[in-house]
Amino acid sequence: MSDAKDFFKEYCKFVDSVTCEDSGNDKLGFERMHMLSEQLGGHYARFDNAIAGLAGEAGECADLWKKLKYHRKDFNAETRQKMIDELGDICWYLANASIALGIDLDDIIRRNVEKLQARHPHGYSPEYLKKK
Repeated sequence: MSDAKDFFKEYCKFVDSVTCEDSGNDKLGFERMHMLSEQLGGHYARFDNAIAGLAGEAGECADLWKKLKYHRKDFNAETRQKMIDELGDICWYLANASIALGIDLDDIIRRNVEKLQARHPHGYSPEYLKKK
């Protein structure tokens, strides 16, 4: 048992050694949060909540999809509606992120279209993956 304890103790030391100062020190972290809040025009909490919410809701979509694929959960009107509800929650958090960044949702979508058109000017091609 001692070998395992020593291994995990050494691993935690390693993790600490490769952790940036701002995320391992409350004082520095709060200073960074304050700076970001100023840069976001006082919308740090809104953006922070939006990012955490997007991750959470995407996780709920992924978990439902996993259950449909691998746990033999029925895809029926109820599970379809649950997926739609979760996607709606994602939209809600995306709207909050757009408010915090001071950009309209249609501008986010327009920029995404431009990025994807530049990446795939003739439609999707697996050749793009070979370039990466």
